[in-house]
Amino acid sequence: MKCEIQYDEDISKLPLDDLNVYRVVYTGQNVYVRIDINGKSTYFSVIDGKVTIHSKELFNMIKDSDFDNCELTTIIDVILDEVVYYLGVKRTELFRKFDELFERITEGQVKNVKEVKDLRKEIQTLYSDSSSLFYVAKKLSKFVSKDTLDNVEFAFERSEILIARSADLYNIYLTEVQNELNIIIKKLTSISFIFLPITAIASLYAVSYSSLPSSLDSIYTVYFLTPLIVLGIVLTLYLKKINWL
Repeated sequence: MKCEIQYDEDISKLPLDDLNVYRVVYTGQNVYVRIDINGKSTYFSVIDGKVTIHSKELFNMIKDSDFDNCELTTIIDVILDEVVYYLGVKRTELFRKFDELFERITEGQVKNVKEVKDLRKEIQTLYSDSSSLFYVAKKLSKFVSKDTLDNVEFAFERSEILIARSADLYNIYLTEVQNELNIIIKKLTSISFIFLPITAIASLYAVSYSSLPSSLDSIYTVYFLTPLIVLGIVLTLYLKKINWL
């Protein structure tokens, strides 16, 4: 069943100051409501028993909805239910983005924090919208069915879980960055470790001792260098074995 729902973008007659604080304002038999969608304020009002939508986003969301009847409680219930559905679709998308970003972070594919910040911002917006809707539904409980109230509460709880999980992304990202830095330092340390025998040779030849071979074509040079070369090879193999190289 289609019901007549008026659309009027003029919000100058709405008690905006009160709506921005209380979200739902009762003035006699009239009701004014603010619902946040994607962080943007949308409004509808009930004046003399007729529902008027004051925001294009909200009107487009419900204009094709089917109603069991055209009673006021049914219309308001459907409005909230449509918003819950929209937030649910958005939440599912953000959970998917979160899982994908988590995998990419743990695989070392994320090189800057911008993606984490952008996703965190989207999740914060969803949480703000869901918490606002939860409060509005409580204030409109006399117009809203129990099923819709339960759905609104579920949407709010799921958004809480998502924002709590998103807070861990920063820690995971910073941990991965630290791990990459540790790997680089470990490799540099390993290279220095391998060149220690060569450094030792250079140090020995810097000192004048008659017992040291002074020419590379001497058999004593072979005797002197062989243990150092073998030691360097052994160190390299050992560092590869423990995954330091």
